[in-house]
Amino acid sequence: MPYDFDDVPDRVPTSSLKWSYRKRFCGEEDAIPLWVADMDFPVAPEIQEAIRARAEHPIYGYPVRQDGFYESLTGWTRRRYGWEIRREWICYSPGVVPAIDLAVLAFTQPGDKVVIQGPVYYPFGAAVLNNGRQLVDNPLRLEGERYVMDLPDLEGKIDSRTKMLILCSPHNPVGRVWTREELAALAELCARKNLIVVSDEIHADIVMPGRRHTCFASISADAAARSLTCLAVSKTFNLAGLCTANVVIPD
Repeated sequence: MPYDFDDVPDRVPTSSLKWSYRKRFCGEEDAIPLWVADMDFPVAPEIQEAIRARAEHPIYGYPVRQDGFYESLTGWTRRRYGWEIRREWICYSPGVVPAIDLAVLAFTQPGDKVVIQGPVYYPFGAAVLNNGRQLVDNPLRLEGERYVMDLPDLEGKIDSRTKMLILCSPHNPVGRVWTREELAALAELCARKNLIVVSDEIHADIVMPGRRHTCFASISADAAARSLTCLAVSKTFNLAGLCTANVVIPD
């Protein structure tokens, strides 16, 4: 069905973080808020109707995830990314950021080192420092007009206390959709250095025509075994306010 991308509703009276906090985050009350990945397009009517239908029932108790939930997620990763995942790999999270925090707590110890690849989404660093871990920055390198991973720099910064790398794929904010070859080179290094990879793939569906996102865990059996892949509908379908995400953990 056709969708209306010309209708831009006024969100100021809706307690929108993006619009209500313009002065706090941007310094001006009438600033154009470009600081957060929260689109101003109305949600697809099919999604709104499904939410409305559920909201009409007067009890909002603890839910269970039905077969359709698992089928839609496994089907989506198969069709969109060419990645076959199993139902038992899927774990729920109230968001990607909480999932990253929990991964840091679960797989590292206080004082351990965790790598990020700046410039990157600021909650990555907060997840490391707020949990008493050491932050290691492996900055992306600008080659012409294209950012690339600096793997020699990464290898030189890894020592016995380095336990984890938080990957942003596609990368926020530089916009790189990492190629399979780039991810394979990273996976090989992480295997040699025995790093766990937390891969934030929340922007997986926002790619240019003709391009395709590659999931880090799909690179190899080893990459799958040492990684946690964070996925969510919030960026693809503009549903950040529903606070829901999935973490795919093959091993």
